[in-house]
Amino acid sequence: MSWAIWLWPVDAKRFIYVNLLGLQVNWPLLNLKLIAGNCLPGVLALIWARSEGKLQFWDILSTLLRWKTAPKWYFLAIAIPFGIFTATLCVVLVTLPARAAMPPMSVLTLSLISAFGGPLWEEIAWRAFALRKLQIRYSSLTSSLMIGAFWAVWHIPIWIQTLNYLTVPLLLLISVNLIAWSVIFAFVYGGSGQSLPVVILLHAAYLIIQNELIAALAYGQLSLPKEVAEQIAYGPQTVLLVAMVLSACLAVILGKRLAPHKARFSYDGGPHL
Repeated sequence: MSWAIWLWPVDAKRFIYVNLLGLQVNWPLLNLKLIAGNCLPGVLALIWARSEGKLQFWDILSTLLRWKTAPKWYFLAIAIPFGIFTATLCVVLVTLPARAAMPPMSVLTLSLISAFGGPLWEEIAWRAFALRKLQIRYSSLTSSLMIGAFWAVWHIPIWIQTLNYLTVPLLLLISVNLIAWSVIFAFVYGGSGQSLPVVILLHAAYLIIQNELIAALAYGQLSLPKEVAEQIAYGPQTVLLVAMVLSACLAVILGKRLAPHKARFSYDGGPHL
């Protein structure tokens, strides 16, 4: 159903004008369509849970209220993506003749608006619903890898529409990166006591920081002579390659702490027999 929304033809030249804190942003209708597709899994997860009974439904909603957890998990939710993408930026700037520049505020504004939609509803689906169901039968690591693989396949139409530099090797690279992040998300979700607010913050931070990094490098290249910029092979490809390697390394480290564990309680909160 998300694919049907994403692949529905929309005129890319149509915009919605949004005033945010005195800043007017031209928001393409294409972005609205993409966010609607992002929200759908969470909506369907709630409908599915409600069909199973009130207990299962309220069990999912209760995770949205689990904001009382150790402060270190909120810190990690921001520090992990910030650390990985900052290290990625440093590697790119040191190893290649690339430049970084402050991207326009519109990039950050659009990222913030998008972050209020996708992360909330996606995390209801992937962590609060799917991960906890899978953990009844499989280890936490296996469950997170299964979700990561599905998560990557689910994203393919949105990547095709938004990444004009997409190639098959890059598609595989992005998929591996997302699978690695699924393990990281599962670690933070379990460690924080299944606090959905923490994982939503992690998801939003990941999107915002990644978008700012790619935009900073893209606008930085504008200050280089055209012939030099064309010869630099950093592109989003190199950024995503470095980020994927760092994310995969972190996922391996955290995955070892997830591997032996299965959920002690079933999806609805009762004992798992």
